[in-house]
Amino acid sequence: MALSNYLAELWGISIAVISLVFLIKEKHLKRLFALMENEDNLLLCGLASLVIGFSMVLSHNIWVKNWQVIVTIIGWISLLKGLSILFIPELVKKWTKKLETSPFLPFALLITIFIGLAITYLGFTA
Repeated sequence: MALSNYLAELWGISIAVISLVFLIKEKHLKRLFALMENEDNLLLCGLASLVIGFSMVLSHNIWVKNWQVIVTIIGWISLLKGLSILFIPELVKKWTKKLETSPFLPFALLITIFIGLAITYLGFTA
């Protein structure tokens, strides 16, 4: 349970803060999208996501019917993201372009802020 709490706190705060920064500082988000166009940067992001995903899945692969499964799902999403970037970078670049031009991006960032805050709350109060 202590590991679940720690990871929920870590991921929740990180998700909320990063989403808030991208919502407020649009230039940072544009720079991130520009970085993702470069295959070298994409490779580094894929490798980092893969290592983070594997470390999360190996340390916290808990499939229970409570809030702890959220931490497990975050780990699996990170692992799948890393694998996707490494094995199908063309598709990832295409998705990134669609996301960059989406009018719903600010709304999605707002939702992820609340998700991050909810995960943080669960980590600190459970």
